[in-house]
Amino acid sequence: MPRIRFSKISKRFRDILAVRDFSLEIIEGEMLALLGPSGSGKTTLLRLLAGLERPDSGSIWIGDRLVTGPATFVPPQERKIGMIFQDLALWPHMTVRGHLDFVLKGNKFPREERKTRIADLLGTMDLADRAKAYPYELSGGQKQRVAIARALAINPEILLLDEPLASLDQDLQVRMTDEIVRLNKQLRITTLYVTHDREEAFRVADRVALIQSGTLERVVETSA
Repeated sequence: MPRIRFSKISKRFRDILAVRDFSLEIIEGEMLALLGPSGSGKTTLLRLLAGLERPDSGSIWIGDRLVTGPATFVPPQERKIGMIFQDLALWPHMTVRGHLDFVLKGNKFPREERKTRIADLLGTMDLADRAKAYPYELSGGQKQRVAIARALAINPEILLLDEPLASLDQDLQVRMTDEIVRLNKQLRITTLYVTHDREEAFRVADRVALIQSGTLERVVETSA
């Protein structure tokens, strides 16, 4: 479970400077929230860490490994990162089990290991009785748990959550933040959690990084 280090990262999209000279270290095994308004660069930072975007300058380290730098770029599939997008991106034609099996096959897990891994994930996420269900047959919370299970399937070293509760109602948001905190404490995966909701950030995270206009304003300890 490596630490993460951003060093003087900048990223521009045409005339918009999305991230500016951003430096931050995330402690091994912690849950750190990136908190800021829409357009502040939070999601861009996740995509840069995941290898879905390349910065214009600066470097990113995962543990002792340089994954992004002036002459270095490790592709996304070699970073051992699980990511949950805001819209969850579930595939409507696949069952819950199918989502997990597809990811494991794509990462070349052997057949027997896939079966064991899927059973463990379905149990951990309380989805065993929904294994044959399709996304349209699931509640909002169940869909959320499928997305989390899919992200965890490959045994990632890092978990990225981009506004994961934005589409849920308020009561379900509270229940799912409790579930995410429980999983983080149980699995101790280094996690970055993007949100624009201050209450949510301080409820879920060990520390909160306040982001404004692509820059880091300060990092605040929480009681989570």
